[in-house]
Amino acid sequence: MATAISEAKPVVALGVTGSIAAYRAAELTSRMVQAGMDVHVLMTASAMKLVQPQTFLTLSRNPVMADLWNVPTWEPDHVALAEKARILVVAPASANFLGKYAHGVADDALTTYALAHSGPVLVAPAMNPRMWAHPAVQANVRTLKARGVLFVGPEEGQVACGVTGLGRLAAVERIFRVTEIQLAAGALAGARGQGLRLLVTAGPTQEAMDPVRFLSNRSSGKMGYALAGVGAAAGFETTLVTGPTALAQPEGCRVVDVTSAADMTEAVKREFPACDVLVMCAAVADYRPAVAAARKVHKSGANVSLELVPTEDILLGLKPLKRAGQRIMGFAAETHGMETSARRKLREKGLDWIAANDVSRTDIGFGSDRNAVTVFAKRGQHEFPALPKVELAARLLEFILDAMKG
Repeated sequence: MATAISEAKPVVALGVTGSIAAYRAAELTSRMVQAGMDVHVLMTASAMKLVQPQTFLTLSRNPVMADLWNVPTWEPDHVALAEKARILVVAPASANFLGKYAHGVADDALTTYALAHSGPVLVAPAMNPRMWAHPAVQANVRTLKARGVLFVGPEEGQVACGVTGLGRLAAVERIFRVTEIQLAAGALAGARGQGLRLLVTAGPTQEAMDPVRFLSNRSSGKMGYALAGVGAAAGFETTLVTGPTALAQPEGCRVVDVTSAADMTEAVKREFPACDVLVMCAAVADYRPAVAAARKVHKSGANVSLELVPTEDILLGLKPLKRAGQRIMGFAAETHGMETSARRKLREKGLDWIAANDVSRTDIGFGSDRNAVTVFAKRGQHEFPALPKVELAARLLEFILDAMKG
């Protein structure tokens, strides 16, 4: 049944195929709707034998598209949806769907829509590991990847038939995050970062006290991971240098894992000469224990004094290495005196911009999915209100690109 598609929210076409993992598409639909996406579900006949269309109708609040022949208006459903949807997500994607899509077969609502869709396509396969490994399936995967289709998973684990291997549907949250990043990257008007090399740092560092304990901070890494993920999706050649986090690696990035401030310093100095843009989002420790005990320090009941020494200031160390044309954005997490502190760092470290945020606020910042920053430049400043970190990442990268152009 043809319906008007709301333009107030990003429209997502969600394809559901006949994999036993189809039930997890209901959770994905719910997650997308909660995040403000306008989800339109397309189901194959096999998918409807596993999950009732009513489930997706209820969760998405939109009619489910499954029948090409039940069209009460002159405009076919799949054509109307293709005009509005910003992304096609197929989760789960069966081996049958991959084969049809790779060879241009259009014999149901989903495959017909897939050929009409002109935006990004994200596919999350789910099938028996032997099926996934079959040469025919892998040939179809290579064909689709060559056309720009983005694959998320499959993951290693036990599948429904009891076999363990590569074939399990990627985690729903991972599929959602990649969808969110692709939508945010669309705000950058396509591959505007194409050919530019982006270096992003993220997360906290850990400074060892002994083999058991360390000093760290509350950084979750979410802002830096959002910047790296959106950058990669927007066409930047992206490297992420990250401290320890609980986050899944963003798709399309080269990732360098580090632990301590010294590790971060070494990695950034190694990667910096090749980059065009550095966004220093990591919360690097300012101090570390002067000596890390070789063995665990046992509790004795007595007071313990811990001598701390400064770590190297990474951005200050990069100042003499910065070449003409390179751009650096620093981050400053502040609880008070934000502008004074940010402008001092901007000047002393030779930055192009510094993004400062007020971490005393409980609704943004560390651990939150939202953030608000003020970007200070040598002349002027720009306010970015509280936004989902993925959307803010797109706004910041757009700001950098516009400044580089002008």
